[in-house]
Amino acid sequence: MMKPLPKDIFSFGKAVHCIHWQGSFQGNSSSGRIFPVLVEFQNGGKLQADHVIVTVPLGYLKHHYRTFFHPPLPSAKVESIQKISFGTNNKIFLEFEKPFWEPDCYYIELIWEDESPFADVKLDLQKDWFRKLIGFTVLQPPEKFGHVLCGWIAGYESEYMENLSDDEVLNVITQLLRRFTGNHPCSSPKKVLRTKWHNDPYTKGSYSCPGVGCTGDNIDVLAEPLPAVDQVVHMPLQVLFAGEATHRTFYSTTHGALLSGRREADRIIHFYTAEKLNSKL
Repeated sequence: MMKPLPKDIFSFGKAVHCIHWQGSFQGNSSSGRIFPVLVEFQNGGKLQADHVIVTVPLGYLKHHYRTFFHPPLPSAKVESIQKISFGTNNKIFLEFEKPFWEPDCYYIELIWEDESPFADVKLDLQKDWFRKLIGFTVLQPPEKFGHVLCGWIAGYESEYMENLSDDEVLNVITQLLRRFTGNHPCSSPKKVLRTKWHNDPYTKGSYSCPGVGCTGDNIDVLAEPLPAVDQVVHMPLQVLFAGEATHRTFYSTTHGALLSGRREADRIIHFYTAEKLNSKL
C-alpha cells in the first residue's frame, strides 16, 4: 500500500498533545504558505496541515477533549462525546500443555445457578470478578494455534482484572475451570496473554455503544467535520473524525472503523474535486 507513496511522509510513535485549528500557521518551507491546522506533539514537535483526521478511540476523547483541541470543540460535539458510552471488553488467552476439552468442542459456556437477571447484584470485585467471565472460545484448529482458550470478560470486573498479576489470573481461572468441570484434574495453563484496553492510555476502553439518552444523531454529530463546508469564513474540513464510534450503523466494530476512515477520505477527495470544478465555471 505504501510503495507508490513518497518516502519519509509517515511519522510513527509521536503522541499528539493538541490539535490547533482555525488558525494561521506558517509552514516550514520557504514558500511562506499558511496552514489552518497545527498539530502539536508531546515531544515538542509541530506539524502544519490543511486537514487532520482524528481517529483516536472515544475513550481517549472522553478523557482529553477539553485539552486536545484548541479552540475547544463545539458544545454539540462535546455533548455527543459525553452521551455515547464506551466500555471495556477484554480477552484472556490461556495456553495448555494438553486439552481437557473434547476435540469437537468449540466453546465452553459458564452458567451460575445462583444468578438471576432480575436480581440486584452487589459488586465485590475482589471476591467475584471472575463471575463476569461468560465463557471460553476454543481456538481452532489446534494444529495452528495449539491448545488455547480465549476467555471473554467485560465491565468493571474486566477493568479490575487488568490490575491483577498474571499469576493471580492463572490461579483464579484454573480453580474456576476445575469447579465447572466437576474438579476435573486439568492442569494449570502454562501461559496467559490478556488485553488491557482500559489501562491503555490511548484507548481507555474497547469500543462504543449507545448510552442511556443517546441517539443516532449523537453519533452523526460526533462524525461531523470542523468547520463544515458551508462555513465559508474559514478553510473547511480542518478537523475530521473517524473511528467505530462515528459510524451510525456499525459502531463497536472493526468494519465500522474501516468504513468511517474511507468516508472521511472520500469527504476530502470530494471537497477538492468540487473546488476544482467550481474554479472552471
